[in-house]
Amino acid sequence: MAKPIFTVGLPRESFRTLEDINLFEIELKNKFKDYDTLLYTHNGDEVKFDCFFEKDFNKVKYEELKKIIKEKIQ
Repeated sequence: MAKPIFTVGLPRESFRTLEDINLFEIELKNKFKDYDTLLYTHNGDEVKFDCFFEKDFNKVKYEELKKIIKEKIQ
């Protein structure tokens, strides 16, 4: 069975270096071993959380997840 996907969006200003982000991502992955975690930064001021479960996943949810990821990596 696939793990739920847990996404965390962090304000870009919260981290000084890419190494800080990578260390935080490793810490998240260690704490949430039952989840596949994805960490991203954004220009906002608040931390954002989303979780996607296989049982609730359909084509619409998949497209929504792809859209979120594409927006965050640009």
